[in-house]
Formats: sequence, C-alpha cells, structure tokens
Amino acid sequence: MNSMRVTGGIFRGRRIKSLPGINTRPTSDIVRESLFNILGEKTVGSSFLDVFAGTGSVGIEALSRGAERVVFIEEGGLACRIIRENVINLGISDKSMIIKADYLKGMRSLERTNTAFDIIFLDPPYNRGFVSPCLEFLNNSKLLKANSIVVVQHSASEAIKTPPKMTCYKEKKYGITRLSFFYRSGT
Repeated sequence: MNSMRVTGGIFRGRRIKSLPGINTRPTSDIVRESLFNILGEKTVGSSFLDVFAGTGSVGIEALSRGAERVVFIEEGGLACRIIRENVINLGISDKSMIIKADYLKGMRSLERTNTAFDIIFLDPPYNRGFVSPCLEFLNNSKLLKANSIVVVQHSASEAIKTPPKMTCYKEKKYGITRLSFFYRSGT
C-alpha cells in the first residue's frame, strides 16, 4: 500500500494510505498545499465536498485545516475503503461521509437532501470531458451556498467551458496541473 502525507493543519506530517497503481492520480503535496494556502481561512468551519475523491487526500487535508464536515464522492470500491480507513485512523469519521457513486449520481443524491457546501472540490480524470458537465450541473445546483467556491483540478491543457452563472476568478498552474477557482454569481 502506498502512502502520502498531510501537508498542514492538525494532522500535518501524518501519513495516510493511498491507492497503488495508475487508476488514481493523487493530488500532489505541492498542489494540495497551494490549494489550501489560496483558500486560507475559508476552510475553517466549512462544509467541504470532495468529488472524484480518489484517495481522499484533499478532503482529509480540509478536515486537518479546520473544515467542519467533508463529504467524499468516489465511485471506486477500493478507494472508498482506503478513505474510510484513513478517516477512522485519524479519528475524524464523525466529521466525514463517504458516498460510493459516480460523480453525478452522488451530487444528485446530496442535492435531494438539501445539503449545501461552502467549498466544492472537483478532481476528475484528466482530459476525459468531466469538468464541463460538473460545472454545468453546479451552475443551477442547490449544493452551492451564497458564497460557495468551486475548485477544479484539471489538466493544464484542458479547455473548460464556464457556465453562464459562474465566474472563474483565479487560476494557478503547477506543471501539467491547473487549479481553477469559481463562484456562482447571483446566488
């Protein structure tokens, strides 16, 4: 089993399990650290949704840095098991929920429960056409609060079509990876 470390917060330096093989592309330490440096205090006390959660490292990082609650959406059974083991080992299972489903089914399920999030993080497989449908869904979704932030981790070469009600207010590039930060106007 592979491992990675938490880069900040109360679990800084702690190792968490990661998935072996090439089916999952864990968010690198540098990108995670930069993401949370940009989000800053907005993470503290937030409700955080980690879609395409993979190893769960971003959601776990959010909890380490003060998020109140994290929901992980992940389709893979082994990945869900790794996330569950990690949150149990860190003693944060009471602040997390894992939904084993594809991204759209998971987000629709949450929307039916009238759950809304302060921060939504999307990390779909690179260059496979998932980013635009995710943003389009969130464009009219009840999952966003009035001041919610949507962060997309995607291939730096992937073009993103921004939906009409959303605004991309910041982008940062790290090698082949880009973080794009959005908010929905008029909510």
